[in-house]
Amino acid sequence: MAPTQIREPFHRDGWIYEEKVDGWRMLAYKDGARVRLVSRNGRDHTRRFTGIAAAVANLSARSIVLDGEVAIYDEKLRSQFNWLREPEPDAGNSTAVSAPGPPSRPGPGSSC
Repeated sequence: MAPTQIREPFHRDGWIYEEKVDGWRMLAYKDGARVRLVSRNGRDHTRRFTGIAAAVANLSARSIVLDGEVAIYDEKLRSQFNWLREPEPDAGNSTAVSAPGPPSRPGPGSSC
């Protein structure tokens, strides 16, 4: 089934959707005090996203693997992929990179 573009989400029983996020897929590994953020192609981005690494380090689990998407949002809560390409998108500001994006809401736009 091909997706259909619509102007705004609608809500109907039996349908769910999630927002499209343009970001980088990232795996976060925590083993004791050691944390690593690794992209799908194996590059270590721990130093690039220090705010996210610090948040993972503060999790209560001693050992954990998280699979997620790193995204930066503008003031209208739209993910901005090109901002990730800047030399230092984190720049010590963890909220710019690790803040949650628009929440997934029940209701369709596209089915999951």
